[in-house]
Amino acid sequence: MSILDETPIGWNKKSATVFQCPICSEQMHLKISTSKSLICSKGHCFDISKHGYVNLLPHAGKTKYNKQLFSSRKILSKNGLFDPLIQQLSSIINEAPSLNGFIKMLDAGCGEGSHLSHLYRELSTIGGQIVLGVGMDISKEGIYMASKDYPQLLWCVGDIANCPFQSKQFDVIFNILSPSNYSEFQRLLSGKGMIIKVIPNGDYLKELRQLFFAQTDKQAYTNNKTLELFRDKLDLVAVQDLQYTRTLDQVLIHHLVNMTPLSWTAEETKRQKTLALNSLEITIDLRILMGKKKSG
Repeated sequence: MSILDETPIGWNKKSATVFQCPICSEQMHLKISTSKSLICSKGHCFDISKHGYVNLLPHAGKTKYNKQLFSSRKILSKNGLFDPLIQQLSSIINEAPSLNGFIKMLDAGCGEGSHLSHLYRELSTIGGQIVLGVGMDISKEGIYMASKDYPQLLWCVGDIANCPFQSKQFDVIFNILSPSNYSEFQRLLSGKGMIIKVIPNGDYLKELRQLFFAQTDKQAYTNNKTLELFRDKLDLVAVQDLQYTRTLDQVLIHHLVNMTPLSWTAEETKRQKTLALNSLEITIDLRILMGKKKSG
């Protein structure tokens, strides 16, 4: 019997204690009477939805990421667009000598949850790891989808500027093509913890950039500022680059255009021209940054 055939860790007294109240920062526990709420010692209570997620955002969050974008990302993920990335990330974890046995990992900015779910599966089945996986995003739409599709994991609506988790809780924090808050991430890391941030490299989706922004300053992309900030806030311990291409049919081209923020500022005529293509080879070009808390 594989780990995935067993009852998932899910919501229980132990896993609930990774959370802290977003209002007063007290540790949270499952409400004993119902086990359907998280409650802190000061009585702040947050219901766990019937789909298994909890909204720990005191005020409604604002984001441009919508249901259509998340649905398209899920479809592209199921069609293998990010498989090489998931395999490389799981290899990093499996090969880390300090990460074995029971691993608590957070996907900060998890969207609709496909990256975390696939990582969980890779680490559990291939790596033989016991994993508590937690996904957080400011988008309620994304977290709702994640909790419906991947109930074996814990999902919460939250803000990276005020992460609703106890300090020193996570062995790995993933931050995949998403904004960061390094002070909060360092607070959440355990002593052996590692932050793994995935950022675009220069050729990421270069074909779309050519179609949308040819001969403009948006055609070229550089990640220098993001890399410099990571180096400034953390001890950078390793960098890995990953590049591959995929050929998409017209249906998947539609989902790619829906998924990427590049389309938000593209001219409508250029968007429509791209959507009319029968096929398109695209480049996935990523840089994986591995960091730990600043020493000293």
